[in-house]
Parts: sequence; C-alpha cells; structure tokens
Amino acid sequence: MRVLRVGDSDARLIEPVLHADERGSFARSWCAESFAAAGFAFTPLQGNVSLTRGAGTLRGMHFQRDPRPDPKVVRCSLGRIHDVIVDLRAGSPTRGQAFAHVLDGARPQMLCVPGGFAHGFQLLSEEAVVEYLMGEVYVPELYDGFRHDDPALGLAWPLPVRGLSEKDRAWPDLAGRFPWLAERAHA
Repeated sequence: MRVLRVGDSDARLIEPVLHADERGSFARSWCAESFAAAGFAFTPLQGNVSLTRGAGTLRGMHFQRDPRPDPKVVRCSLGRIHDVIVDLRAGSPTRGQAFAHVLDGARPQMLCVPGGFAHGFQLLSEEAVVEYLMGEVYVPELYDGFRHDDPALGLAWPLPVRGLSEKDRAWPDLAGRFPWLAERAHA
C-alpha cells in the first residue's frame, strides 16, 4: 500500500496494492494494522454508501461537531468525484485550509480524513458511488455544515454547481460561527 500526504494536513491518501488478472482485480479496502502504520488509526463504527447522479452535483460541506467529530475513510467505487476537505480543528497548523483530490472508481484510492474536518464532493461523472467508513456514529444534534461557496474559504469547484439539497443550500457561512475564519479572511 502506498501512503501519500494530502497537502500539509494530516489527512492521507491510501493507494492499496491492486492484484489484477484475467478475472478482474482485488484490493484490500480496510486493514486496521496497515492504516495505523500509515498514521491513521481509528475503529470503523459505521459504514455509509451514497449514490449520486448528474455531473456537477455537489454534496457538502458537512462535519460533526465536538465532542464527537467523525474521522472517515472515503472511497469512490464508481465514477469520479472532486473531493474536498477543510480543516476546522482548533490548534491545527492547517486550520481553515482546504485540500482537494480527485477520487476515481477506476483507481483504488481512499482518502483518510481525521475528525474535525468538513467534507464534501462534486461529481465529475454522470454517476458516482461513494463509500464511507466512519470512526464515529452519526449524532443528529452534532451534525453541521456550511455553504459550498462560503466566501471566506473561496473553494474552487471544477464544474458549475447543481443538484444541491435544500439542506446544503441553507447552510450558513462559517465565518459567522468561527471568528478565527472571519479574521483570517480579512487579514
């Protein structure tokens, strides 16, 4: 397995070894020992799968607040997505920074996202299946988000945005809730 840093953050991109023959291919999607050796130790408590349709469709930006932030392993098993994470952790040297990577179902890559990051993605293909291993269970009262076009962050999306859910459309900006972000935007 190959482990790549995601910018200066402590998120990791994992490329498992792909074993291919005339029947197809095989790759390990989770191994606690290997992931811990790569610097991403957590115990999966929940698995989620989303099917999303329509190039340009965007899901995000979502996170779970303290005291139960949700680390996750994200994998696109069908299609292609532009995957974005934003570090919201107090005391982190990359706090307020966004990191993006294309995840493609044709390549067995997984994005390991520490708790305290927001996550979202935009479809680059007409359809995508995205799988998540979650290191925390969903807690509705801690579930939160912010707008994909939050001016303080200036996230760049490769396609015109479409297909936003009502909930994603209604999220507030981060700067009103995180004063450090507003200060950074005006610096």
